[in-house]
Amino acid sequence: MERYEIEAFLALADELHFGKTAQRLQVSTGRVSQTIQGIERRVGAPLFERTSRRVALTPVGKQFLDDLRPGHDLIQLAVERATAAGRGVTGVLEVGFVGAGASTFVLDAADRFTATHPGTDVRIRELPLFEGSAALRADLVEMVLMFHPVDGPDLGIGPVLRSLPRLLALPNGHPLAARDSVSLNDLADITLIGAPDSTPSVVADDRVPKRTPDGRLIRYGKTANTFQEAISLVGGGEGAFVVGDEGSCYRAHPRITYLPIDDAPPLEGRLIWRESRENARIRAFNEAAVTTSRSDCRGPQSAQMASACIAAAARHPKGQLRQRR
Repeated sequence: MERYEIEAFLALADELHFGKTAQRLQVSTGRVSQTIQGIERRVGAPLFERTSRRVALTPVGKQFLDDLRPGHDLIQLAVERATAAGRGVTGVLEVGFVGAGASTFVLDAADRFTATHPGTDVRIRELPLFEGSAALRADLVEMVLMFHPVDGPDLGIGPVLRSLPRLLALPNGHPLAARDSVSLNDLADITLIGAPDSTPSVVADDRVPKRTPDGRLIRYGKTANTFQEAISLVGGGEGAFVVGDEGSCYRAHPRITYLPIDDAPPLEGRLIWRESRENARIRAFNEAAVTTSRSDCRGPQSAQMASACIAAAARHPKGQLRQRR
């Protein structure tokens, strides 16, 4: 049976009046009558008794109603639930972030999101450095803010929210630590903290490349799974690691010197999500994050604020990029 046939039968069973049923369905009385007659021919028995004074269900019609109504109600409920999940914003949203500096931004975006959309809640989770997309595919989170290339055509990608100049975190005693900056070719003269073997190649090549632009091999030492683990290894003299410059919010480490990498592109932070999981709640949080980025000192649309933030960092000893202790 077609949906319009089911709706016509159920409406007539409720109204027991062809005129009122037609008005309810916004069709002609003749259309209702033709539809019911078509169902009766298919069933092989009358479903309604029709007289000039009243319309009533026949025994077959009553049985048909009793059997049909529960299934119809379940279908309606399924449609309503799917619509609420796809278009509704209320509920809990699981958001992950990669890298220590991203946590404050995600918190600010979450505050804006929940203030704009009452009845929502955001649960925030820190993820391993190179496993943002893997966490999405494992359904550990619904969205991730990460600063490396997206690996996979099945992922939705938001606009750039944060643009962080790349810094090289070096142990204070390293010969390069006395310089004001380094280049990507200088990476051949140091040992980098590596990425786990499970890291997608497009991600590893962006943060921990195998060769310098002039073709020399880059050495790798120990690997790190989290940002804090990488920084601890650098502080312990195990190698260097590429990080994003958080400006005046950057936390200096007493054993580490941070040098700008002059010829490296910035680390660009975006929200990503699985396209098959996209819904109104995800879209609304992405919009809140875009709005938050406009007032963030590392947001791509806030060049003037970024300059002020960097200038403030230069005036404050704890905000300087190059720190020797």
